[in-house]
Amino acid sequence: MSISPISSPLTATALLVDDQAMSCRDLIDLMRRQGSMPRLVQEWVLDQTLADTVLSEEQQQQLLNDYRAANQLTQDEAFQDHLQRRHIDEPLLQLMLNRPHQVVKYREERWGPAVESLYLKRKEDFDTVTYQRLQAADGEVMQEIYFRLKDGEESWESLARQFPGAGPDATAVQGPVAVSNVEAPVLAALRASEPGQVPRPIQIGDQTVVVALQDFQASTLDEALRTRLLRETFDSWLQEECTRMLERISFPS
Repeated sequence: MSISPISSPLTATALLVDDQAMSCRDLIDLMRRQGSMPRLVQEWVLDQTLADTVLSEEQQQQLLNDYRAANQLTQDEAFQDHLQRRHIDEPLLQLMLNRPHQVVKYREERWGPAVESLYLKRKEDFDTVTYQRLQAADGEVMQEIYFRLKDGEESWESLARQFPGAGPDATAVQGPVAVSNVEAPVLAALRASEPGQVPRPIQIGDQTVVVALQDFQASTLDEALRTRLLRETFDSWLQEECTRMLERISFPS
């Protein structure tokens, strides 16, 4: 009596390509060579995380109907051809359509009640500033511009229009822009200035920058900012979770 050897899951066939079997090990090695493991782990983490975040049958059906309409797949035959060309089936397509909406629902359920606290911790990051700015690599030229502006000899608009490539309506006005998008030395100078005051030139890399504050505007927790906070919090959590999982990944021999 002969006993059949126990097959390893790694040697099991994962898929057939032109009737040639590709084992699970071959598939994993291929993904490792392509650097696809981070994306694979991310999808696995999302699958585990969103397993209990269920959309209603009505919403799922509407997502599928919208997809078919958007891709002109109202005829069943065309729809099946489309699935075959993408190497997926309808249940897999439904999962793909559901995913973005599951993410929105999950982050709302998990962090929505705490969004105001999240906002207060980072409130200043979302404040905006409007200011005037001119810059060039020639420090001596910018020193001259600084003195002209400081002494009121020439306007920002007049000087801005003299810069190479500037249009006739150039004003040098920046913003409103989020304070988080302003270089730290420039932001510090603006915070220490009164509106209209011209602080001394600031060196940013190879550029000499001259600025003047117009106005700081405090942020408010509107719907757009609320969505942004939830998205950034979720993305940060997902990145940390994936990094943790990748550090613990192993490949059976």
